[in-house]
Amino acid sequence: MVVVGYALAMLLLSVLVGRFGDSNSLGMLLLFGPRWLLLLPWLVLLPLAFLAHRRAVVVPVALISVLVTALGVSRFEIPSPWRNAGSGLTLRVVTYNTDRVPLNIASDLARWQAQLVLLQDCKSVVGEGIASLAHREELYTYRDAEFCVASQLPISNVERMPADAREGRALRFNTRWDGVDVRVGVVHLPTPRDALWAARNGNTSLLERSVRVRSSASRFASAWMREGWPGALIVAGDFNLPVESRSLREDWPGMTNAFSTAGMGFGHTMYAGRHRVRIDHVLVSREFSVARADVRTGYPSEHQPVVVELERLP
Repeated sequence: MVVVGYALAMLLLSVLVGRFGDSNSLGMLLLFGPRWLLLLPWLVLLPLAFLAHRRAVVVPVALISVLVTALGVSRFEIPSPWRNAGSGLTLRVVTYNTDRVPLNIASDLARWQAQLVLLQDCKSVVGEGIASLAHREELYTYRDAEFCVASQLPISNVERMPADAREGRALRFNTRWDGVDVRVGVVHLPTPRDALWAARNGNTSLLERSVRVRSSASRFASAWMREGWPGALIVAGDFNLPVESRSLREDWPGMTNAFSTAGMGFGHTMYAGRHRVRIDHVLVSREFSVARADVRTGYPSEHQPVVVELERLP
């Protein structure tokens, strides 16, 4: 039966996504593929189950399988009802890979109203715009060829990740918020773009290397961010790892994915034509509760900004 067969396929796929996602060539193709499209057959199969098997077990099986497809395969997020209440004071953080597209940075900063704005692939004109606003807006800023930071909180001990992190790039600095010292990290890990484009054209030889390089860079960045810092930690940026990626899960233990906790929807952050994937994240340590998380749309980059609101746990 078609309905039962598709239900079983979705159950199996949810297991494979959770267990093997982005850990080999097949897992990489699976996670970077348009999995949200797998929900579309249910538009036909679910009415079919009701019409043909109204009193049979097929109907509840189909309904459960729709949830498995949405939550376990396509990764549709629903805000967790078990979030811990924080102190009530909110820290708003924005991460955005601008893809070196010029921005109207003054209006963007005004729209976001964030204490921490962390930009990757920051074009020089954007950095210059942030610097020109710094005095007027009372901002602390940092900029180089890769990252731009605009902060209402003081910035100290800024460091770039060493070059032996292969292709990954990262920045870390210290700040203080709500009476707590916080380390903030910004990452831009290796892109899978070349490997995925080659696979699309029939050459899958680059996939395994992409998995290894991104995994290695993720491990290195995680260790470097925690180096000599046992306290509160926020790491944001373009990880180039889908949320189900084994590297994201295993390399960043004890960190909460903000959108997975408080976001609603697929949370796609990277739009390449019809292809959409969630690879930009904000991770926070156990000192924080996530009050809100969303992905803003309508921006000129292929990526879209992620905006989260954090509270300190007592």
